[in-house]
Amino acid sequence: MSQLQQPQQQQRQQPQQQQQPQQQQQQPQQQQPQQQQQQPQQQQGFEQSLPQQVSQAIYSLEQIETDAEWAQAQAIHQGDRFTAIQLEDLSDIAHVQKKLLLRQSPHAQTISQCTQQAFQQASQQLQQSQVPGVQQVVQQAEQLAQTVSQASQQVMQSGPQQQMGGQSQMGGQSQMGGQQPIQ
Repeated sequence: MSQLQQPQQQQRQQPQQQQQPQQQQQQPQQQQPQQQQQQPQQQQGFEQSLPQQVSQAIYSLEQIETDAEWAQAQAIHQGDRFTAIQLEDLSDIAHVQKKLLLRQSPHAQTISQCTQQAFQQASQQLQQSQVPGVQQVVQQAEQLAQTVSQASQQVMQSGPQQQMGGQSQMGGQSQMGGQQPIQ
């Protein structure tokens, strides 16, 4: 084999070797959407077992969380640090409240009081903001405060006992030695 043929053959082998890592990199990306699809299906099944008022509150919390994040990005872009911090707080609070309602946590009602107060305070503080999207978040927060409180009360009335397979709750601890399954 001549010296000219050897480099050409090596060049043919190199692209094949370079293609293999690309294929390996593509595999995790292909698996990731499948995992993401499974989670919403499981969550939807769980949400279907929730009372309608609780499901509506969860949907509204997701909406305000998303809208607050978008408005926060707008506030950051405009250099309005105060508004950005307020919106981030609203988003975080909505996220925590949503998780507690989904789990039908006995703490959902306690936290809903804090959520209601935080939403009302943030609404007052953000009332004059000119940042795009903020007034929509303010409106949602005002409407959502009462909805979350009612949904949390409904969780307390119907949730934990059914979710724990009918085991009674005593002092916040189940009869399983004080350990509750994490969901």
